[in-house]
Order: sequence, then C-alpha cells, then structure tokens
Amino acid sequence: MRDHLTVAGLLLAITSGCAGSNPDSSLPKGGQASDQSAARQAVTPDAGGNVVANPGFETGSLSSWTSCGSLSDPAISTAQAHGGTYSALIGTTVKPEVNGTAGLCQTVAVPAGATLTFWVYEGTTDTISYVDQEADILSTSGQQLAQLYAEAKSTGGWVEKSFSMSAYAGETVQLYFGVKGNGYSRDYVYEYLDDVSLSGSGATATPSATPTASPTTGPTATPTSSPTAGPTATPTSRPTATPVPTPTATPSTTPFACNNSQFLTDQSEFAAGTISADQLVDICGSVTQVLAKKKTSSGEHGYFYVEMPSGYQIEIVSNLDAMAEASTDDPPSTWPWVAVGDYVYVQGRYYYDSSSSQGVDWTEDDTDSSWSHIGYVAVCNSSGASCSKYW
Repeated sequence: MRDHLTVAGLLLAITSGCAGSNPDSSLPKGGQASDQSAARQAVTPDAGGNVVANPGFETGSLSSWTSCGSLSDPAISTAQAHGGTYSALIGTTVKPEVNGTAGLCQTVAVPAGATLTFWVYEGTTDTISYVDQEADILSTSGQQLAQLYAEAKSTGGWVEKSFSMSAYAGETVQLYFGVKGNGYSRDYVYEYLDDVSLSGSGATATPSATPTASPTTGPTATPTSSPTAGPTATPTSRPTATPVPTPTATPSTTPFACNNSQFLTDQSEFAAGTISADQLVDICGSVTQVLAKKKTSSGEHGYFYVEMPSGYQIEIVSNLDAMAEASTDDPPSTWPWVAVGDYVYVQGRYYYDSSSSQGVDWTEDDTDSSWSHIGYVAVCNSSGASCSKYW
C-alpha cells in the first residue's frame, strides 16, 4: 500500500530555522520548517505603534519573518503590492498547487488593546475541501491558540482583514499566515500578504508604505483555465492542526517496543542510498499533528505525525478500512482516535521514496503480499501511560 500523502515530512519543525529570504517562489523538494523556538526574540512595542517588523516587506526580503509549515515556499514578490513595491507570496499562482502547508510567521509581543490588521490578495481554483488560505495565532512553541480565518477564495484584489488581539495583551505569540494544498496538478492556491499591523490602543498603525489602489485584475501568472473535475484519488480534507507544539518528554518506561535510534539509522541509510527496501520499524514519540481522514483509491486513510528525538516529524499512515476488518483490538470507528499531545508507539513499514516523501504505514492485512508484518499503534496519554493498543 502506498496511498500515503506526498506532504513533505515536517523536518525539525521546532529546532531548525529558515532564513526566509528566497526571492523566487518554487515548490521545494524537502519539507523545511521554520524555527518556532520560544527563545526567539519577539518584536517589542514602540510607544503603542506597530510592533510588526518589516510589515510591508519593503526591505525586499523576508527579514524578521520565518517560513513555517512543511514547505519552504513563501517568497518576496513584486507582481502584486498593496503598498510600496513588495508583498509576500505564499503558495503559487500557477499549477500545481502546493503539497503541504506553507506559511510565514513572526513572533511579537502583544500590546494592550491591540488590533491586528493586514491585507491579502487570494486566489485558487480548488475548494475548501482540498485547500485553504488562513491566518492563525500560535504560541511561541508553535501550538495553535486561535484560527482567525480559513477559506478558499479568489478575491480579485486586495482585501483588508482586522481582528482584535486584546485577549493576548502582554503575551508573546506568533502571527501565522499561510496556505494548504494537496499538490493537485490541475489546481493552484495562493495568498499575497502585505502591510501587516499590530498596534495598541491610542496608537496609529505604521505600514511600510502608502497603500496603492487595489488592482482590478488577478495576478498575471494565474492559469487560464480551471479543471472540470476534481481528482478521484486525492485526499478530501485539510489538516486540522497547524504548526507543531512542543513534545512531551519520553516516558521513563516503554510498555511497547521502541527503537528510534534504529529508525534514524535507517533514514540516514535511505538518504545515502545504501538501502532501498522498506524497513520494519518500532518508533515512539509525541503526536504533533493530526490530519482529517482522506479518501484514496484503496479506501479511507488517517494520517498523523510523530516527532523523533532529532526533531523530524514522521508521517504515520493508517488504512482505516483495513482496520475496520480487524476481529479484535480494532480502533474506534470514528477518526481521529489519536490527538495532538498523545504519546504513541508504532510498529510498521517504513517507506522512503525521497526526502520529501517518506512515512510509516501499518494495516491489518492490506500492505502487500511481500510484507508479512501486520504492525500496530498504541495510543497513550502524554505521559506514555494508559495505552490502548490497536492490534
């Protein structure tokens, strides 16, 4: 079975950083996420003025912003600008759509009576079932505190959005702007971002340049035609969680098999080309992301991510239809039956197609005739106790 998402693995989503200064938008081969460390310096208020650094990207770079998501996708653009010369382009205006999550983050200290205001120029040929454009408030460790909006729109011009941030006054948070897609070759999804302002009460926001008139036409790179039908074997919903929370510590006891060091060895050997055959692995770790179930050509699948000691986020693929056939120890009939923060033990088949397409799948009997192992998942609480083993 290879009905896994091709979403790039969320590499070092907590511990590794991105410079965020790629001037050209292109779909990366690897899943490089941004530094979402709590130690990163927040932009501090300046007499109640705009606390967002480089708010209109008029430095001509993504300085003060970081690329956060499974893709290093955001780029500086001159194709559209609400104010000044530059904006940030998240996603792509041409087919295929991004395959994963792409976003920009900035850590800020929220002043009293704060209001977040920004301008977006959105476009897509897909639907909310497959893609979205969104903005979120995240903790400094990357856990979603609030979703400001999630939509799949083609605005045809710049639209202003404004949200009260009073609930986070005095706190340090991350602002997240991004898109999600499933890589469908006949669609695209993008969001231009410009003139981001977070200012306190009694202060005037200070965007980087005087806004220009909103354009009346779409971006020049927009495809000239839309698909007549959606893909028959494409996942049907988007991730329910955004960037990664801080994982819990490894439990002091291991009630099920766990050999993360062997997994990391296998991963290195796959990357070096010294092995190519799928490997049986026993891994354990905290669940960092859970995706909605998706319909593929072989049935419904559930997907979630587990963090390795190196910080790598490995995708776990669960064949829900096969699990429903289990005579004993089958999981609940409704998905998801695993949540962010759970500690899990997984035995399954580790496949490695490329650095951006790898994961562990496990089923009752539907892997293939050459694979004799059934595998299992044990879902435990955040302390690694009170586990429920499925098969």
